[in-house]
Amino acid sequence: MKRREFIKNIGLVTGAGIATFSIAGIPVKAFARPFMNVQGTNGKILVIIQFKGGNDGLNTVIPLDQYSLYQTNRPTLAIPQSSIVSLTAATGLHSSLQPLKALFDSGKMTLVQNVGYPNQNRSHFRSTDIWLSASDYNQTLYNGWIGRYLPKAFPEYPSLPPLYPMAIQLGSVQSLLFENQQYGGLAISFQSPNSFYQLVQGSSVDNDPPPATLAGDELKFLKEVANQSIQYASIVRDTSSKGNHTSNYPANNTLAQQFNIIANLILGGLQTPVYLVTLDGFDTHADQQNAARHPKLLSDFAGAVTAFQTDLQDHNLADKVVVMTFSEFGRRVKENVSKGTDHGAALPIFVIGNNVQGGIIGQNAQLASNKLDGNGDIQFSYDFRQVYATMLKDHFGMTDTQLNQILLKQFSTLPLLKSSPTDVTDYNAIPDDYTLMQNYPNPFNPSTTIKYALPQSTEVRLKVYDMLGKNVATLVDSYQSAGSHTVQFNANGLASGTYFYALETRSQKIVKKMVLVK
Repeated sequence: MKRREFIKNIGLVTGAGIATFSIAGIPVKAFARPFMNVQGTNGKILVIIQFKGGNDGLNTVIPLDQYSLYQTNRPTLAIPQSSIVSLTAATGLHSSLQPLKALFDSGKMTLVQNVGYPNQNRSHFRSTDIWLSASDYNQTLYNGWIGRYLPKAFPEYPSLPPLYPMAIQLGSVQSLLFENQQYGGLAISFQSPNSFYQLVQGSSVDNDPPPATLAGDELKFLKEVANQSIQYASIVRDTSSKGNHTSNYPANNTLAQQFNIIANLILGGLQTPVYLVTLDGFDTHADQQNAARHPKLLSDFAGAVTAFQTDLQDHNLADKVVVMTFSEFGRRVKENVSKGTDHGAALPIFVIGNNVQGGIIGQNAQLASNKLDGNGDIQFSYDFRQVYATMLKDHFGMTDTQLNQILLKQFSTLPLLKSSPTDVTDYNAIPDDYTLMQNYPNPFNPSTTIKYALPQSTEVRLKVYDMLGKNVATLVDSYQSAGSHTVQFNANGLASGTYFYALETRSQKIVKKMVLVK
């Protein structure tokens, strides 16, 4: 039996119920082993905000360059042009996001346009699982992408656990995001540090060795997990009490309350690398523009993150923290008869922090009917896993090998963070169609440059064939982001003659001819 299943079967509850620690009603007393510092992370912190319900990206980030088309599709929901918060001449924000303007202008906020994945699923539950697990649309995973990341950041867990929780979720039910098939849930979940401490205050430890039975190793592991949680309760409470935030967090704002807790933990010295907070209510099928609905949610988001960023800035900790949003999908381009929006596809996400590049990655959502997908939805330009890859590699310092193991396939990164590498030359110039340029020079000897452009992220193969149709070289075979790409082809070892190079995607195949002269 796997540890995850074993823990579930005997009733160990993570999160708010973590204090129970019982087997058949008998309190578990874990081993009294002191916590050890292990390799851990590079000191960086990622705070993930889940917009639960499917955020309407089109009323969040508004294409000013297509305002009349936007207004036509949304006769009652369109934000008046006079109240839109202008970021550039072409792009603006919902009026409720006014506080974010200062972050954008100071280069501390990046918008990534049209984020999604192939074959968008429009079920809340399934699409949420896809985003949390970083799976393909037709793949079911039972662990989260952070759950796969954490054992690589803490390679000696669980035998030498870190001094602090590896991840924290503000909430009572632990997310799939932190699930690991070998170790179970790797985060602790609570509503407040003090209540979490009160829950586990009566737990104690003993030094009794586990029985020499088939379940002995699993019982030992269970006791260790219980012990970690008991000790973490004191650490969480103590660091929180030391935090003493100085920023003013907005009242009547559940997200601000969560960020207030995280600020105190970080300011108090807690080194937990990943936090998850949730803002619920984005399933806006009816009366969306009611002040208490979508505008209130966006206002809560803007108020919470600006207060949090101010706290980090005031305490010289802003360089180590990045905030990232996600939602299971965007909404339809056309409003519905209930003055709301239905489940859609791609949407923008926000990345905020001192070390972000700033600006906007990608074009505005394209609203012309011939630019939408078969369901009338916004097409994606960037796969959400490219954002994850960027956080893992450029923020947390994961290697390419580790990156592929965590995300289960190769994804190119985006220029989200300062000094971050990228293999795409211009992210703001997303082409309208697939393009394969003529190689240069041509004829060539022995090397030449091949350029091509992709209107959306997709699986790409670039192959070279001889006159008989034999594949003599595969230059690209990977998932790549929308934009322009460049590849060098070296023909050493090949005879003079005519060759063909072919760009192949799921929907396209383009072939061009080149001549090798030696």
